[in-house]
Amino acid sequence: MNNIHPTHTQNFIKDVKEKAKKGAYRVNVDFRGDKIPVDVYPGVFPPSSDYSFSSKSIYENLGTLEGKVVLDLGTGTGIEAIVAVKLGASYVDAVDINPVAIECASHNIELNNLGSKIQVFESDLFSNIENGKRYDLIIANLPIENSAFGEEDYTEMAFYDPDFEIHKRSFKDVRKYLKENGVLVFTHANLRSKDTENPMSDFLELELLLKAANLDVLDKVVYDKLGFTWINYKVK
Repeated sequence: MNNIHPTHTQNFIKDVKEKAKKGAYRVNVDFRGDKIPVDVYPGVFPPSSDYSFSSKSIYENLGTLEGKVVLDLGTGTGIEAIVAVKLGASYVDAVDINPVAIECASHNIELNNLGSKIQVFESDLFSNIENGKRYDLIIANLPIENSAFGEEDYTEMAFYDPDFEIHKRSFKDVRKYLKENGVLVFTHANLRSKDTENPMSDFLELELLLKAANLDVLDKVVYDKLGFTWINYKVK
């Protein structure tokens, strides 16, 4: 871990905090010819932005989820949970550690008339997941940067993961909550290493954590967006 905060991330956080001062705002998320209305509450990670491709890279790669049971870790606005149901998921648990995100996601679930298929509740990763419950798919929109917090608030907690502790905890526990053929999907980006001698070292560091947790990478989809490389991972 280091205390280097790339300018791109600093600008993204500044943008989120500036918008928070103005209150909630609506975005219409384009998804396969549909427009999904999403209200972004103050300080909550937005579903689309000029600074991030992480949320979109996840829901664009989900494929059909007909009849699947899904867990959305770090649901934020609830966009991944909403898309999961639109792709056929029979039921979704959507969780977040941020109380404002819980309010935001709950609102957006009702806004899209999906309250019968999505349950939203507060949880620090798997801490409040029912014992013995298993999922076909776990979506994890994890904080990408292995850097120290500038200010330890919920907004920055959505961006920074000091020493990759959140990733380590997620990888360590995920198998307990996956069905036999279940998978974990998440996205990572080279926000720190892009301009170094080894631009892909952010990914190498992450993949060592997967290996240490005995998780296998089943698929990787690579994007070049916003001046960075983004990789959507599917693991089990």
